[in-house]
Amino acid sequence: MTLTRRDFIKSAAAGMTAFFLPRGMTGIAAASTTDPVLVALFLRGAADGLNIVVPKGDPTYYSIRPTIQVPAGTELTLDGFYGLNPAFASLLPLFQSGELAFIHASGSPDPSRSHFDCQDFMERAAPGNKTITDGWLNRYLQVSGDPTVTTAITLADAKVKSMAGPARSIAFGSIADFALGGQSVPERRAALDSRYTLISGTLLGSAVTDGFAALDLVGGVDTTTSVTYPAGDLAPLLKDAAALIKADIGVKVIALNLGGWDHHTDLVTRLGALAPQLADALAAFHQDLGAQAATTLTLCMTEFGRRAAENGDGGTDHGHGGVMIALGGGIAGGRVITKNNQWPGLATANLFNGEDLQVTTDFRDVFAEALNRHMLVNVSSLAPVFPGFSVAASNFPGLYS
Repeated sequence: MTLTRRDFIKSAAAGMTAFFLPRGMTGIAAASTTDPVLVALFLRGAADGLNIVVPKGDPTYYSIRPTIQVPAGTELTLDGFYGLNPAFASLLPLFQSGELAFIHASGSPDPSRSHFDCQDFMERAAPGNKTITDGWLNRYLQVSGDPTVTTAITLADAKVKSMAGPARSIAFGSIADFALGGQSVPERRAALDSRYTLISGTLLGSAVTDGFAALDLVGGVDTTTSVTYPAGDLAPLLKDAAALIKADIGVKVIALNLGGWDHHTDLVTRLGALAPQLADALAAFHQDLGAQAATTLTLCMTEFGRRAAENGDGGTDHGHGGVMIALGGGIAGGRVITKNNQWPGLATANLFNGEDLQVTTDFRDVFAEALNRHMLVNVSSLAPVFPGFSVAASNFPGLYS
């Protein structure tokens, strides 16, 4: 088979799109199965935290949400004050076993209610600062040492913004699709190998060499599992994430997304349909990890919460304080965590701008605790990861306390 110039350019362009990496960052090293892994799951659209983890002990919740409330007595008991929406029932056993925690009244201190701005602010860990263009996970990679070709992975067709920056990472939609396409793949691979061997040691040559190394490593990952995953968009991504972690190919950070959380209308029905996709997939993922669930911390985040009161269309509008979820990683779970164990309250006088749940836990403190206590980065080394923010262990929410 003859590789035409058009075929060569097409293959090379695809390779550069996936693997163009900074000079000097080559080499492959597998991590130990006991090395920590961080999975960052972004719930895009702004999930309604008040209808996920219900403050049943605050009577104002019921008065300001007369038609969309989780009816009193139907919630799943978390403790004396909080209950879980029954649509998230698959998370309850993980909460009860101490492997899952909720961080309520959490989010960004920036007042914006723009999806685009707030997603950017969270992914860059720089609320209100549009001059920051690299992501917090990429800055973590920079301070933690040179990543290998499979250290950081986005399970999507393009890198998420939290991975943007000079430290290398790769992105692909699925393990099955991460391969050279087209016909006569062995011949095409041999032709590319031959061509780029001639420029080994250069930026372009190193990028292609690392690209092939990543293809080989990921291509050898066994995706079979005895665990049954649910239907939905998230489940196959988490199934691949579990396979990548169990394969012991050096994965330390995985980012992925689940959209559809912008429920301005028909919240009860729409959240009821989406919730099991998240809860059931997380439960299957945790089970699939087996022993490595203890060394894999999954953080679920969303750009902001919703208004405290329902709107006129059976939904909620853009708000402020929300809920984050932490699963696995040896956390001290079984708790709904708030700043100083205090609920900020839903009475009008306690709300942000008289409309929104207050943010009392800055999402950056959650990220910082994850990097310090789970990924074992010294607090003194975290300043570059969180520009303009003072990181202090005393402000950590207490996932590991």
